[in-house]
Amino acid sequence: MLLYREYFLVITTQQSKICNLLVNAFSKANGQLEAKAFLLKRFIHFMRYEQALIFLEAVEERVSDSSRGNILVHTLNVVKSACLLIELLEKVRYNFRFLDRRVKEIKQEIINIAAEFMNDVSSEEEMRFLLLEKDLDSRDALNMIYDNDLVELLQNPFAHNIVHQIWASPYNNSHSIMAVSTVHNLLFNYNHCRYDQETKWRFYQKKDLNAVGVHGFQF
Repeated sequence: MLLYREYFLVITTQQSKICNLLVNAFSKANGQLEAKAFLLKRFIHFMRYEQALIFLEAVEERVSDSSRGNILVHTLNVVKSACLLIELLEKVRYNFRFLDRRVKEIKQEIINIAAEFMNDVSSEEEMRFLLLEKDLDSRDALNMIYDNDLVELLQNPFAHNIVHQIWASPYNNSHSIMAVSTVHNLLFNYNHCRYDQETKWRFYQKKDLNAVGVHGFQF
């Protein structure tokens, strides 16, 4: 499944089957949570109600597991992985509004685990790694914290300091002004894993008002 392009070409007309395989993957304690989240996000709009229930049950069971079977145990970055899980949960809630209460309960449990983990972090450098490591969509945990309004994860003093440093702009952002250029990004960093923003935001496309946010360097 991680060979996303080839896998997609083989069963491109069976999106529901792909979604089913990806949902079932969350019940397996084999790690690779970031890759699973990356792939499921691409097919979540094909998710049926039964698949949504299976996904929630798998996540709920593994989040509540206090042993090595916990879904966050095999991840190198608990904060980023927690944000990716919450992002998927929010998309499920958006598609199936009547699952709102259950999604909120699971989401809060994930937040509590991530917050507790962050409180055990002993240095600002480690916290900077947790918050600024990029995922497969080139986003960091701070991006996802903003997108999903996870302010509870910024209560930690180290996290608070890092946000203030970025706000005050002494922090080095990838050494290049090109990093904030959409045109440069589309021309030189485009691959099959990225969205075509020019096509996605055509004037005739339906806009999702919940997805509208500020520019990353607006401050």
